[in-house]
Amino acid sequence: MRRRNELRKEQPKYEAHETSQNRNRHRSCRNHRLGLGDIVFDPTNFGKLVEQLAQMQQQYTQLVQTYQVVTAQYNQMIWMAKMIPANLRVRYRSLITPWRNSTATNTYGTTGGWVAAINTGNDVPAGYQRAIQPLNAYGAALGNIPADQLDRVKTSYATVELTDGINQSGMDLVGRLRANAPDVENSIQSLEEDSLSTDPDLNTEVSVLNKINAANVIALRNSQDTNKLLVTLAEQQIIEAKRKRDAEATAINSHIQFMTQEQAVLHAQTGDPSARMLAYRMP
Repeated sequence: MRRRNELRKEQPKYEAHETSQNRNRHRSCRNHRLGLGDIVFDPTNFGKLVEQLAQMQQQYTQLVQTYQVVTAQYNQMIWMAKMIPANLRVRYRSLITPWRNSTATNTYGTTGGWVAAINTGNDVPAGYQRAIQPLNAYGAALGNIPADQLDRVKTSYATVELTDGINQSGMDLVGRLRANAPDVENSIQSLEEDSLSTDPDLNTEVSVLNKINAANVIALRNSQDTNKLLVTLAEQQIIEAKRKRDAEATAINSHIQFMTQEQAVLHAQTGDPSARMLAYRMP
């Protein structure tokens, strides 16, 4: 009887506990149906994460490649910035061949102007005229020259005049080259000093390019001066060619005249010599 009463007292507690467990079990099932309290797999989000991971991997690979390229460029710049382990001035300096001016004795005062003109390019006509045989003009005597010889005389005269002109032009060019030679030598010397210098400011990329440009400009100017000298030499050769041509043309014209007048000349010299001798009278 007593045991039965105890069971009756404990039964409400057991029923309450069982009811609480059933309630929790039902709540858990409801939460599972609502997606709460558990990990849910979303294929779309997972695909996006995989794509982002692949992009990050590509970016990382590209970053590594960029780093390697920059590192190689940096090492190259360091290597190119190194100076030659030697005394550049001693190893590469070249000796200068000085310009020599023209010299001559001036015994009778006829060569001083020539020497000054050919060394400086100043007052070339006066210096040239004092050192050459003057060329006189025919004047009224030109009318006394036979007509068949007049053209030859004029062309010969023209050859001498052309020779005078080209000679003076050559003297002027040579004189200016010699006068400008010290400035050119100073420019080349300065360029050599900067090229062989170990000063970092003179060995930057811009400085080296500027020195290269300066060297090219000097070379161009020297080439231009060389071309001027070659032109002068060519003009002198043209004058010499004209002189030879005129001489050959004169010889040909003389032969043509001889062949044309051959019979008349022979008849005048050999025709009826007895009559000529009998007709001769002492003056």
